[in-house]
Amino acid sequence: MMEKAKYLIIGNGIGGLSAAREIRNHDKEGTIILVSSEPYLTYYRPKLTEGIFKDYTADNLLVNDENWYREKNINTILRIIVEKIDLDKQLVQLDDSREIEYEKLLIATGSRPFIPPIKGKYKQGVFALRTLQGLYEFKDYLRSCNTVTVIGGGLLGLEAAWALKQLGKEVNVIEFAPYLLPKQLDMELAHQLEERLNALGLNIYTSSQVEEILGEERANGIRLNGDREIAADAILVSAGIRPNLGLVMDTPIEYNKGIKVDRQMRTNIENVYAVGDVVEIDGMVLGLWTAANEQGKIAGANMVGQEMEYKQPKIFTRLDIGDIKVYSAGNINEYDRIYEYKDDSKGIHHKIFTRDGITTGAILFGEIKNMNKFNTAIASQLPVKELLKEDDRFK
Repeated sequence: MMEKAKYLIIGNGIGGLSAAREIRNHDKEGTIILVSSEPYLTYYRPKLTEGIFKDYTADNLLVNDENWYREKNINTILRIIVEKIDLDKQLVQLDDSREIEYEKLLIATGSRPFIPPIKGKYKQGVFALRTLQGLYEFKDYLRSCNTVTVIGGGLLGLEAAWALKQLGKEVNVIEFAPYLLPKQLDMELAHQLEERLNALGLNIYTSSQVEEILGEERANGIRLNGDREIAADAILVSAGIRPNLGLVMDTPIEYNKGIKVDRQMRTNIENVYAVGDVVEIDGMVLGLWTAANEQGKIAGANMVGQEMEYKQPKIFTRLDIGDIKVYSAGNINEYDRIYEYKDDSKGIHHKIFTRDGITTGAILFGEIKNMNKFNTAIASQLPVKELLKEDDRFK
């Protein structure tokens, strides 16, 4: 007998869970079925990185336990892959040959790690961290490793490198750009960050491209441009994400980098919605937990007939490693003036970037307790003289 769902959700990341919660807030009776290929209920994916050196179990990381799903009457089907969506018949086919009919469908299939086309990338000992299962496998492998190389010096790469350092490993970070965090920092502050990270014992390689992963079956090193070779018992790739679009590729659902959705999180097909890492809004794939959570809420509300619009968040970046604190927000590349405050004795260096007298971006290095003030100033396009009235330290 075919199963029927009023609301069918594919994927149980935070976007899928948030939608299910919102649907149930408005519709107490409608059947909700949530299908996931993972063996676990929704867990806090952002905590995977610190899980490298902390002993997290699945139970520590769950957003809600089994009782919550039972109370809300949300049916979960785990360890099952959705193989096909039939939009005409309004049903999906699962890999255990079951079929589920739906009235409203939400695609929340998330993303997978991007592994650049590096020679030797399929050797044993090359990892990318995206799932709890992947974390367990990586930690297991690390037991016999002394040196770990992280490919990618973005936020997640640096956080992973610090977690590995706390495990007592020798850690290399390979970054293709000429300096760390080029989207978030200018060259001067990036160099300060690099010095501080080196002082913590990380080996940072900028302007560096991995040309080959060395070793027979197991990775034992990498070769960089300029014929440099670095030993590595394990390699962690942190080079961004790619949306999981396999399910929609042979359907009329429109996609580009991600599934295209409007402000209600609707696709071009009337009763089909999408949220999270798999979607593209205004040409952007955000790949942020907070955005997926909010999008799920908006989609869930609209699926039950409420009218809600998603507003793109003002994105800021925060890095917290050891005693190093960095915050960055807004546009730091297009400006006509910079205001600065420095206190070398405390390791503080703050910059405000402006254009035509308007606050457009900010970087706080060393101390970030006022970051909310700068978030608000940038979001509201506050004239810089208003900002400087309450903070006369900037020159």
